[in-house]
Order: sequence, then structure tokens, then C-alpha cells
Amino acid sequence: MILKRLLFSVGLLLPAIAGAQSVTKYFGYFYGDAMSVPDVPDFHEFQDHVNLYSIMYWSGDSTTPANKDGSEVWVLTELARAKAAHVHAIVPGYPFVLRQVLNEKCFHDDPDAVRGWNSFTQKMVDQGYLIPGDPERSTVVAVYLIDEPNGDACLSDVNGAAHPALQTAFAAIRGNPATATLPVATVLTPDFAQINQGMKLFDWVGFDHYGDSDSQWYGHFNEMKSRAPGKKYIIVPGASNSCPKVKNEDPTRFLNTMNTDPDVIWLTPFKWLSSKSDGCIGVRDIPDRRATYTKVGLDIKARQCSVSRAAKWFCGKAPNISPGIDYLMGN
Repeated sequence: MILKRLLFSVGLLLPAIAGAQSVTKYFGYFYGDAMSVPDVPDFHEFQDHVNLYSIMYWSGDSTTPANKDGSEVWVLTELARAKAAHVHAIVPGYPFVLRQVLNEKCFHDDPDAVRGWNSFTQKMVDQGYLIPGDPERSTVVAVYLIDEPNGDACLSDVNGAAHPALQTAFAAIRGNPATATLPVATVLTPDFAQINQGMKLFDWVGFDHYGDSDSQWYGHFNEMKSRAPGKKYIIVPGASNSCPKVKNEDPTRFLNTMNTDPDVIWLTPFKWLSSKSDGCIGVRDIPDRRATYTKVGLDIKARQCSVSRAAKWFCGKAPNISPGIDYLMGN
């Protein structure tokens, strides 16, 4: 009887316990569900050495429920791949909480945001991909709301406040109990002053600016941290050859920062894919980068998979037991 009461008491504390145990470092290629072959994402090529699958593909038009349904199908299919491979995932927010017309760059306020997000979230929960309050057992561990909101997405601050469309999007995500505390992420341009208020809404923030010198990059990184203190930070190394807007950057400063800064949560090289359409060569076809990032990813993944019994279970290395018993046994 005493044990039952104790287990019940522990059960009441599970959300806090799960949050305390959650992994603090992720590795996974940005836009990981890009496709070298039509309709076949490259995930199977690198799933062995990532612990975060970046799912970003979508229908390209979020103006109707039908188009949102199409994006749902894609993301849920990729979540099934991630779960089967014992890899956590970050899912896109923009198809469901922001409005964009096909072939238009700017995103806008979406009056259908709450319905769209609730529909998507319920499916993630029902299909076992999202376990609220338990990031170690959940496939989904974060939401990538929008890329470069202070760039072509046109979501910079308005009159000294976060853009109304961003506020609507966050209200939809935070208003759903299953995602109220799920981290929301973005990667910005270094024009931080344009989104000084909006960037504070995010839990994970990063920037991309390929080709910086070390001093330039650290200057941007430190400015980002000063404008958005107390966050978790994303690092995006350029990792492509023959691309007009991306460089093949030496990984050293990125790896050093990942290893020494406890607030850096996600190292996400851009990109794995080699694209026939624009001739860009990604990590998969750059031998030295592939060797480096494979080793780094394997190390980060191994550490995450050994942090607790829950993590070992998710990685397929231990039998599943209830979070309450897991806690009592010392994780």
C-alpha cells in the first residue's frame, strides 16, 4: 500500500521529472527530409548518426484546410520513419499556424491557426509521436515555427512589438495543452534588430550567415544571445560546395561552441542533400565533412541514448518501464 501511494505521488510529478531528464544536445541536418529522389527523403542515409530529424517539407500553400491536411500526411509519415529509427524529430509549425499563398514568400496571420494546429497535434498524440511532458520518450521534441522570420518570411517586429502573425501562431501552439510547453524554434538572419521582440517568443533561436570570419560569427552569436537571453541556441554551419548562397565552412568553431556552451542545444549543418537542380553538393558527397559530422553525430547520439532508462528505451536499448518506476529506480 505504501509503495502504491508513493508511485501515485511520483506520477503527479512526472511532467517536471521528464523535463529535468531531457537531453540537452541534438545533432541533425537542417531540412533533413529533403529528397535526392522524388518522394523518397534522404533520412535513411543518415539516420544512424542523428538524434534529431528536421522535418520541413510541406504542401507550399496553407490557405485551405485541404492543403494543411496534405502537410499533415507528410509530417506524420516522416514521424513514423523517425520513430521506427529511434530518432527524435522537430516538426514544422508554418503549414498549420501561418498563412502563405503558393509561390509567395511572405507569411501572414492565419485565422485558421487554432483549428489547424489542434488537428495536427491531436494526430501526433493519437499516433504516439507526441507524449506531452515526456521528451525522452516522445518522438517530437520541438516545433520549427518558421525559417528566417526577419527575412523573406516578412515577420519582423511591427511598431516595437512582435509581428501579429507570430503572436497568433504562438497563441495557437501554447493554447493546446499537449504543446503548451513544447519548445518552439527558429533560425534568423543576423538582422536581429528587426525582430528584437519577436525573437524573445522563441525557446530555441539561431542564425545563419555563411562565410563569416570567426570574429564576425562570434559577434553575431553573442549579439543574438544578448538580445534573447536565457534561451537555447541553434548553430547552423554551412556545409555545401558550389552553392551561390551557402559556403563549406570549417566545422571547428561550431564544434567548439557546441561542446563548451551549455546553452547550445542543436548543431544542424546545412545541408546533407546534393541537389541536381542547382548543382549544390551537400555533406553526403563531401568526404571530409561527412566523416566529421558522422563522428560528431554518433557521439552526441550515444550520449543522449545513455542519459536515462527512458532514453535507452527510446533508442531501442532497454525495455520500457513506467516513468514513475524509472524515477524511483534512479533513472
